[in-house]
Amino acid sequence: MPRLIRVTIAALIVAAMFAAPTYAARQMQDNIADITSPTDGQAVSGLVPIFGTATSNDFSRYEIAFGPDPNPTDAWATFAAADVVLTNAQIAVWDTTSLPPGTYALRLRVVRSDGNYAEDFVRGLIVGPAASPTPLATPTDVPPAPTFATEQVLPSIQPTVVIEQPPTATPEPTTVAGGAADGSLTSSRRGSSSGIDLSRFTSAFVDGATCAIGAFFLLGAMLLARWGMRRFLKQMRERSNQ
Repeated sequence: MPRLIRVTIAALIVAAMFAAPTYAARQMQDNIADITSPTDGQAVSGLVPIFGTATSNDFSRYEIAFGPDPNPTDAWATFAAADVVLTNAQIAVWDTTSLPPGTYALRLRVVRSDGNYAEDFVRGLIVGPAASPTPLATPTDVPPAPTFATEQVLPSIQPTVVIEQPPTATPEPTTVAGGAADGSLTSSRRGSSSGIDLSRFTSAFVDGATCAIGAFFLLGAMLLARWGMRRFLKQMRERSNQ
């Protein structure tokens, strides 16, 4: 009897150990906003493809916006938004052809159904020719600076993302889990590979662990009943011999 109890307890502990990582993995995938290309301080021009990951367990939509850098007034212009989950993929195209030369920043925001959100920023993006020492110019020689309305949505951008290929060839993003479109993805923020539904996988794993625990309990009950029956028959034989 003591041996049967030890076996049953050990089986329950093993099943619990396999079920625990499932919930941890589910929490790790909550609210992932990550821009992998372009990177901080990069010089860009024309149509700039933006790669990254936008996903959440309670996903509602993602938004891409740009603003001046530095941005003391927190003024951003949203130029792309979509309600689809993307992992290590091209999430938008930034048109810089009409922007004056300067330094800009990008913001990716992943919004949950309850209104909470996660953000990622790329700063120091240089648009236009690099600055060089020049004589002091009069006010009429200085081009007008761009204006930004807080959270302004540009009228020319549709609610959904229109993916366009830039004039020059660009590397296609990989879909390997934990990878990045340009190899610059850090170890602290990575999404799962596209095409794998983690919620279904984890749900199936939990169901399997539950079935395994039930089976161990059933096996223990059967062995206990068998032992009790043998004990009862042995006592009956001893009484009949007396």
